[in-house]
Amino acid sequence: MNRISHKPRGFTLIELMVTLAVVAVLAIIAVPNFRDAIHRSAVSSASNALLADLSYARTEAVNRGQAVSVCPSTDGTSCNAGTAFDTGWIIYAYTPGNAKPNTAYDAADGTNLLLRYTQQRQGVSIQAGTGGLILSFDAQGQQMPSASATAQSFVICYRDSGTGAGANTSSVPGTQLNLSTAGSVSTATLTAGATCTPG
Repeated sequence: MNRISHKPRGFTLIELMVTLAVVAVLAIIAVPNFRDAIHRSAVSSASNALLADLSYARTEAVNRGQAVSVCPSTDGTSCNAGTAFDTGWIIYAYTPGNAKPNTAYDAADGTNLLLRYTQQRQGVSIQAGTGGLILSFDAQGQQMPSASATAQSFVICYRDSGTGAGANTSSVPGTQLNLSTAGSVSTATLTAGATCTPG
């Protein structure tokens, strides 16, 4: 009777060391790329949210046949002074005959109608071009008042923490959103070396 010898199977120490080395190299390459992809996604998400809400405000102004305003807000009940929109923003209208374009939202004012509140965006900075910013659209979808309205820019960049402008890098570029006096909105990727504040 022949006996068949079975040797135990498994990894040798050398095979295990080579496998771990390959995994380590792949991790070194993959982790930064994955992190950058997440950061790019945060910038894109914030840019798309602001673009969608500005378009929504403009559409509501046309549909209602009266002014609709947008301003930065941290709590959804009042407008913030300053240019930072990463704290959130609100969109509001007015009861018929009581439109006061470019005035701050007042939750206690019965003539103010809150339409939408978009909460704080994490991991990004959203800087607008002017201080004390309140944007209003008229029944034609144009900025109000049309005689003194100016084109507005927003710059969205990734930010690790804190406040202020984020960073525009080649691996995680920022986005510039441009609002014309006619009310149309367009976006563009920031060029290398551009700052994260509107020019």
